[in-house]
Amino acid sequence: MKKIVVLLAVLSLPCFAADPGEKGFQMDVSVSGFFSPEVNQAIIKSVVENSSAEKAGIVIGDNVIAIDGCEIPGCSASTAKEALQKPAGEVVVLTMKKPDGSIYQARVTMQ
Repeated sequence: MKKIVVLLAVLSLPCFAADPGEKGFQMDVSVSGFFSPEVNQAIIKSVVENSSAEKAGIVIGDNVIAIDGCEIPGCSASTAKEALQKPAGEVVVLTMKKPDGSIYQARVTMQ
């Protein structure tokens, strides 16, 4: 329960940059820590049809192992949040691991 509360608290912080674009996917994320939470795991749980995420090859069940070079586990939740809230038109680079163990990079343009 603590993990969910911490994640919600981090994700609900105000963003002072331009409105974030849509990623085209959703993740199940687990975090640890209270004062400086870190992402332990992020698994893709849904992908929007015809989104840049789908076009980049992201599928349900893929494991995110880095967001813009910030490795998971260990990436701070605030760094991950910032990378995933870029404005429309900007790109986030995700390093992904498929269930079969193969690793690939997906360049997702925020929409």
